[in-house]
Amino acid sequence: MIKIKLYELDKHRNECAFRPYLASQNILREIGIEFTQGESYDYAWIGQASFLNKKVSLEQSVNDGLEFLSKITGDYMLLDGQDSTSLMGAYEVFKQSNALLLMKNSLLKDRSLYKQGSSLGRQYWGAGEYVLDDFDEYSDKIVLSGTNWLSTHYAGINVQWHDINRSKQYDVSAMFQYPSTTKSYEHGIVQSDFYDNYRRPAMDVINRLNTDIQVAKLINGRRVSQEEYYNKVFNSKILFAPYGYGEMAPRDLEAAMFGSILIKPDMSYIDTKPDVFIDGETYIACKHDFSDLEEKITKVLGNYNDYLYIIENARKKFIESMHPNNLALHLHKIFKNLNGITHE
Repeated sequence: MIKIKLYELDKHRNECAFRPYLASQNILREIGIEFTQGESYDYAWIGQASFLNKKVSLEQSVNDGLEFLSKITGDYMLLDGQDSTSLMGAYEVFKQSNALLLMKNSLLKDRSLYKQGSSLGRQYWGAGEYVLDDFDEYSDKIVLSGTNWLSTHYAGINVQWHDINRSKQYDVSAMFQYPSTTKSYEHGIVQSDFYDNYRRPAMDVINRLNTDIQVAKLINGRRVSQEEYYNKVFNSKILFAPYGYGEMAPRDLEAAMFGSILIKPDMSYIDTKPDVFIDGETYIACKHDFSDLEEKITKVLGNYNDYLYIIENARKKFIESMHPNNLALHLHKIFKNLNGITHE
């Protein structure tokens, strides 16, 4: 039996990262993996909330993270369970630590892109100064965690599939925040400006849709009550979900749950497990610059009943991909390769 200690499980972001594993712990125990918070363990897993702090400078975050890790005895791995493919903050700690692996929720399929400059590590935010020149030296020890933001959400709620054919008040849900109502910072850099700049073209498209198309959206980015939010999303034929601070969000699952057709930017450049995104089968992909968004929305609404299969497919994909057996197989592979780590 491999015993894994989950460090600081009570911290919010750590709990989110560890949640899918705990939800699958009965299956994992059958293949010889058991979780503990005790002092006797074979490996420790350290969640990002313990070694990464976006509220301080990158330098201070790295120093604090390394200081925390220096007190850990035995073998350990880092788990970056954030929703973005960005490695900012986690990578710097990993390469200077004694961690066996950096487990990441999602990565760029083309790993060479990490050696190109991007804004805060997000490719979709455009070119920038964050570059991992030495990525090739460490890439073999950076592996997929077998979980992501959607499996965290799936494990944390009572998933229910609602009637697809019911009447709906809105054609499109655009209930995403834009513009930001407050400034958000990452390691001292204004993060929300990149967020808004990316979403602005999407909102421009939404605002110029034909007036016959009923759109549910926020007014000047102001939040509404949870009840109002879910009522509008629930009663929309299409759920449009642009990227935010990461590529995945609970909306991707909620579209399938509520019986809406998901439209979002193309996800084919992302490497993640479980992966529920198949363009034309489980969602409709639009271009990252949203230049074809109006066309995609108009086409779906013009032939709405012909696209309902996407919702059914998405539900089947969620049920299949979120099964604990898949996570068990993934972790078995990780531990099997520990003595001679190979790229996934």
